[in-house]
Amino acid sequence: MGAHAPRPPGPLTGQAGRSALYTPPDALPQLHPSLSFSPSSLSQPGSPAALGREGPRSSRPGAVLGPAGGLRGRTEEGNPIRTAGTEAVARLRRPCQRWLHASPLPETRRARPPQAAAPPRRAGAAARAVRGVAAAGAVPARVPLPVPGAAERGMGAAWGRRALRAGLALGALALVLQGLRGWLAAKRYEFSSAEIAQLARHHAGLDHELAFSKIIVELRKRHPGHILPDEDLQWVFVNAGGWMGSMCLLHASLTEYVLLFGTAVDTGGHSGRYWADISDTVISGTFRQWKEGTTRSEIYYPGDTIVHLAGEATSVQWSAGTWMVEYGRGFIPSTLAFALADTLFSTQDFVTLFYTLRVYAKGLLLEANAFFSTFGC
Repeated sequence: MGAHAPRPPGPLTGQAGRSALYTPPDALPQLHPSLSFSPSSLSQPGSPAALGREGPRSSRPGAVLGPAGGLRGRTEEGNPIRTAGTEAVARLRRPCQRWLHASPLPETRRARPPQAAAPPRRAGAAARAVRGVAAAGAVPARVPLPVPGAAERGMGAAWGRRALRAGLALGALALVLQGLRGWLAAKRYEFSSAEIAQLARHHAGLDHELAFSKIIVELRKRHPGHILPDEDLQWVFVNAGGWMGSMCLLHASLTEYVLLFGTAVDTGGHSGRYWADISDTVISGTFRQWKEGTTRSEIYYPGDTIVHLAGEATSVQWSAGTWMVEYGRGFIPSTLAFALADTLFSTQDFVTLFYTLRVYAKGLLLEANAFFSTFGC
């Protein structure tokens, strides 16, 4: 048998209690004629021992129902109430409890103490404080409640800051554009649209290849150091606005360009909008233009000059074999977005893209070399 579990001290325990209350089983009939004891009676339901072990507890503290249903407990002075039946049961409990403690009983599940409900979710640090206090088992002394309208005022302040930043950015952009316009208006240009148009009209009607070679020679005489050499001249495809043509760049800078342009097939599309003024003089073929806001188109023949001002947009069409000389003045990098859009997102002809950027870079380097040569560098 295993070791007996220790019992808390009580009125029937201790050295004096064992000597005073314990009675051998043989002497039980002498104490009360109605009592009889046998080892098997311990397990019989309804026996005094079983009633003493299994009897229900009374709702009054310190009282237990006896085998006959009588209440035994303590008097008002604290002395135990003793009757003949309860004295016999008390003497029987000692050997019965030894047997009960030696036999393991199934553990009873203790009821969990009620837990505090989780606090409702709140916004910000207040919710974290409430959850932390609830987890620790304490009650917060005071939780700050959200101020009505504070969220709306916060959102309004955020939108105000964004609007302020957007306004500052737009103001800075406007200042940059105004400064750019002033610089373009005051800048000295190498070429003029009248000069290019007059030179192209002088060779209009000739075979376009012969006319182009004469125009190149004439420009090199008038503007030495500003026209690309023959080894850098290259015809490059241009895909923009739905139309397709070919160009040969002669001069390029940040504010001007001169090129030869044309197409060997019928093509047309959108002209695009630029921050530059563009003029074209027809050498051969025909060019049709439909201006924005009108219901009729115009046809241009060799020797005619078409002027496309900054900010305008037209519908354009070239007949097969149309070739012309083009001059542009303004913020030239702004025209590259339109000129390369179809190459990037439609044809994806990255070889043509490379050729275009390379020849434009050569033109910029040539112009930079001419600029620094004027200072003796």
